[in-house]
Amino acid sequence: MNISVDQPKIKVTNVTKQSGEVPLAEAEVVVSGGRGMKGPENWGILEDLAKELHAALACSRPVADAHWRPHNEHVGQTGGAIAPNLYIAVGISGAIQHLAGVNRSKVIVVINKDAEAPFFKAADYGIVGDLFDVVPKLTEAIKQL
Repeated sequence: MNISVDQPKIKVTNVTKQSGEVPLAEAEVVVSGGRGMKGPENWGILEDLAKELHAALACSRPVADAHWRPHNEHVGQTGGAIAPNLYIAVGISGAIQHLAGVNRSKVIVVINKDAEAPFFKAADYGIVGDLFDVVPKLTEAIKQL
């Protein structure tokens, strides 16, 4: 018995696999940045911190909308909802829409120079300070451990 099979209508031309990064939805530790980062050129300090913590990177909606970071890193009401053991929010004010996506985190750490940022009310730990001073020092301290 001869069976003929039509040629496939879908052709795979490229496969890109994620390498070395922790998928956001599965991450136990997430480092996230907001508008306080002041631009995509400053994201390296968060990447360094995430690398030391073996963490995934995330961002707030304004960051994704401004194309500083890819939309698949956006967490919040209109982005992904995550529940890591540790969520570090850097330069994020903590709008209710963002909190909706991260409120299942076991521990929330907020780094923001605005002591009145709403995110501090949801935080387990908070650091009031300039992220450009605090984050490199935090990263260096973690390297020493």
